[in-house]
Amino acid sequence: MKKITLIIMGIAGLFFMNACEKVDENYKELSGISLDEWPLTDCSTSTSPARDLVAYKLLGVPYKWEKSFLNPTYVILPSFSVTEFTYNDYLTKNLCSGTHGAYMNLIEGKTDVIIASRDISRNEKAAAEELGVELETAPLAIDAMVFIVNPKNPVKNLTSDQVRKIYSGEITNWKEVGGVDHTITPYIRDADSGSQEKMETMVMAGLKMIEGLPETIGGGMLSPYWSIEQDEYGIGYTPFYYCTAMVRDLIKVDMLSINGVAPSKKTLKDGSYPFISSIYSAIRKDENRESKAYELFNFMFTKTGADMIDESGYIAIR
Repeated sequence: MKKITLIIMGIAGLFFMNACEKVDENYKELSGISLDEWPLTDCSTSTSPARDLVAYKLLGVPYKWEKSFLNPTYVILPSFSVTEFTYNDYLTKNLCSGTHGAYMNLIEGKTDVIIASRDISRNEKAAAEELGVELETAPLAIDAMVFIVNPKNPVKNLTSDQVRKIYSGEITNWKEVGGVDHTITPYIRDADSGSQEKMETMVMAGLKMIEGLPETIGGGMLSPYWSIEQDEYGIGYTPFYYCTAMVRDLIKVDMLSINGVAPSKKTLKDGSYPFISSIYSAIRKDENRESKAYELFNFMFTKTGADMIDESGYIAIR
């Protein structure tokens, strides 16, 4: 029995060493890559820190988390003082077109690898089929859909069913869910956004959503935050990562518990929070397997790549 155990341990050890060597070789292939060799990448707003952190590490660009100069979010700011290329040069190879834009650019051959806030949508899949293009997509990290309210709102928890009834128009007053006697203002995202696609397919589970009014339909990631900070009776939805890693304390909103479970890295990891989702990386299926684009796509799923995804604040799928 002891001999069998030693043999098994030896095989496991060899497997572990080979796995580590594979990771190291993969990293070696891309570490120190030049910007000229770097594939064209694209991403969504909420996944830009993950894409940028991986790129900065592999391209040798120093970086740190800082408040954005453009809007009230935290971003990973690079320093190009030690590189042979500028930020503008970097931006020519690394776009941020939003989830739908990133998928369409990949489908149309305008970019090589993307990290997006969701898997390919029904509309995007139809566009790809029309062009005879197939994508390879894979979940890269854990995220979740969270619901935000004004801090003055006494409601701190909703059930999954109550969320669906609010966004289908069946529940219209906060008193129906333990709040004050006031009409609920449900804010929704623009069509084809990552948040809207997840809301319709994952949260609503086939139920028809309310249409929304011009003043309650937002066109960007920050739109529900701006609205709810001013609207004591509003409710909106947003990715957990965007709320906790990028907005943080810059705009005052509260995340609701759902079914008594507060969204946190712990409840996302253990699966107790109900509206868990994933961010995805994608590449065209006809991409050359020897290309830097395919090397980068594969690299993000290695241990070294997953460590970088974790460093960005996401929870890498290992």
